[in-house]
Amino acid sequence: MAAYRVPEFTLEQRTEAVLQMLVSWPDRPWGLVSELARLYGISRARLYELRKGAWEAIVAALQAGEAGRPAQVTRLTVDKGFIDRTIALLPMLTGSVRDIRLGLNLILGVSRSVGYVSQTLTGAGAQARAYNLALTVPLPILGEADEIFQGRKPCLTLVDGRSFLVLNLTPAASRDGTTWGLTYLDLVERGIQFQDLACDGGTGLRAGVREAKLAVPLRPDLFHLLQEAQRLTRRLEGAAYRAIETTERARRADLEARGLRRRCGRRLKIKVPLPQAQVEEAQAIVTFDSWSWLLAEVRHALEPLTPTHHLVSAVKTKATLETAVGLLKELGQADITAFADDLQQKLPELLAPLEWLEQQLAPVLKNVAADTQAFVLWTWQHRHTLALNFETDFSETLRSVVPVVWETLGLFHRSSSLAESLHSWLRPHLQVHRGMPQWLLPLLQLFWNHHEFERGKRADHSPLELAGVPDAPSLAEVLDQLFPPRAATQPV
Repeated sequence: MAAYRVPEFTLEQRTEAVLQMLVSWPDRPWGLVSELARLYGISRARLYELRKGAWEAIVAALQAGEAGRPAQVTRLTVDKGFIDRTIALLPMLTGSVRDIRLGLNLILGVSRSVGYVSQTLTGAGAQARAYNLALTVPLPILGEADEIFQGRKPCLTLVDGRSFLVLNLTPAASRDGTTWGLTYLDLVERGIQFQDLACDGGTGLRAGVREAKLAVPLRPDLFHLLQEAQRLTRRLEGAAYRAIETTERARRADLEARGLRRRCGRRLKIKVPLPQAQVEEAQAIVTFDSWSWLLAEVRHALEPLTPTHHLVSAVKTKATLETAVGLLKELGQADITAFADDLQQKLPELLAPLEWLEQQLAPVLKNVAADTQAFVLWTWQHRHTLALNFETDFSETLRSVVPVVWETLGLFHRSSSLAESLHSWLRPHLQVHRGMPQWLLPLLQLFWNHHEFERGKRADHSPLELAGVPDAPSLAEVLDQLFPPRAATQPV
């Protein structure tokens, strides 16, 4: 019996055997097939299969084709297998140029060089940048400015606190006041109207506002202030728990020393005696509880509305904050005192939004009863859940009041937390590319401004729609506009 697989049956031997098998019957000697099967150690059926395959290949190669160059294949069959393959491959690929090249090959079966991919991204980034610069927003912007760095290269991020629209996302050579001031002026020349501008204590950001001479209120960044407070809360809480643990260990050691408790092994080693540990434990707990209470009072005092749905008084808020600052300093902790000094220094800026809100709403609510004012402010707090209609859900006397109150409260702004959230989304992209390529940030800005939010109060709307842009195109529409379908320059 012939072997199932004959490793020594080489390509040259198969070619020679097939050529002899293709000779017609009169010229082919009798018993040739049997002789070839014995010579190469294979079956006669295998020889006939090889001859059949060779003959079909020759016929297919000699068939007459269409005149001219071969047509490019531009159709793609999208079936379940293709979709599942794409879903399985996308999580394995990053946004790097080489991974884009690999994804084209594995998903679409298209081979492109790294240079071609890089050149295409450069052109796409230029188109996206031109599109972003031509963008105009009809509504005033609640500006949130912050800086993000990658490889010591700064980028000024500017977003709208109302719509989460990205207005600027361009890397720069430096982060001084002149650079950021020119950026602000460019935005103003494009027709961007600032209602106010919130930023942290970055010297470049504030210097840019001064050099650009923007006639807008500069709001303090409450986000970073509370972030620093949370770090202090975690540290004080940890110190309190460590003091409790030290006291408990000293208590067990004292019981062992008096013979009231036994344990296997060596005696417990303690850091401080039990009386001292108890004093430090009580002090740590009191410090943490006092800090938590005072921080909560500060946070509640800075809210624009009281728990009973009334406007806060800027005068009462100032008194509360000054009292809290004094009590914080009495706790005797260096970091708490530093936080209190910083809070006292920022007190005028923190009170400015509350004073502005009080000035804007005082004439509107002047002739409205207190209970009715509370109702109007309550409806604003639950506006996303209630989905009220001004014309049908309010009395005739309130139809002229409620829209003004809602619009004014919507302009109350004092944080750059949305800019920080955008940075958390940007950071993985910057890490993949190990920098800020000229094409990357314009494409990311284009995607962000046109994508629809999936959940939250902005669900099913894009930032452009929320910013009041009429007939804002979807992400698919703007991609079709910038990259219209056309024949490939290289065969697919």
